[in-house]
Amino acid sequence: MGAAGTTGGRRRGSTLTREQIIEAAVEISTAEGPAGVSFRALGARLGVVATALYRHFRDKDELMLALADQIFVEIGERFAATGDWAADLRQLALLGRDVGRRHAVTLAWLGYRNTGGPGDQAVALATLRLLLDAGLTQEQALFHYELFTDTVMGLLTLDAMRESLDDDVRRKDDAALSALYADIARNEPRASRVPALAITLDEDALFAAQIDLHIQAVRATAHGDADTAPSP
Repeated sequence: MGAAGTTGGRRRGSTLTREQIIEAAVEISTAEGPAGVSFRALGARLGVVATALYRHFRDKDELMLALADQIFVEIGERFAATGDWAADLRQLALLGRDVGRRHAVTLAWLGYRNTGGPGDQAVALATLRLLLDAGLTQEQALFHYELFTDTVMGLLTLDAMRESLDDDVRRKDDAALSALYADIARNEPRASRVPALAITLDEDALFAAQIDLHIQAVRATAHGDADTAPSP
């Protein structure tokens, strides 16, 4: 065993894989942020020359999209369909929030990108199938798929961007929001309790409520309720 040796956590002479590179990129991104991910840093961690990575990724952008796709891979691996389209749509959203929080730095940097990777494809297919199971036509399903994913990814990216702020900036933002609510309360008697109520707001409950609103919209569309359903 000693003759084979290891360098940077990898056995010399072993075949470098995309999965190993992505795993190392996740470790670096988690510790230092996406800006710390470079082919040179990855090569040092994996015990290979940086040019070896170009056999798997053309450039850093392709690598970072693969890194972001791991978020969707993890969601797909943890998703367990129950046969209840509404419960499963809610499950996908909540899984996205849980996984997104643990990959907040990457999500804040790349949350607006379409990765086009296997994880992204798997979650997209699962979501469209659930919308079709709800009784939507293909046109309606695509419309609600775009609406749902934009809503969820927007919420997750905002969450991630806030998590990526340093403590001082976050305190300044909280103070600015408190001042905003206080000003509203001073100028609108009907909103006098808003500053006190804002303190009790539950972010998890707010997220769940937004997902439930979309599920209600899907039901309304499937049932042909033109008064309450958004339509393409």
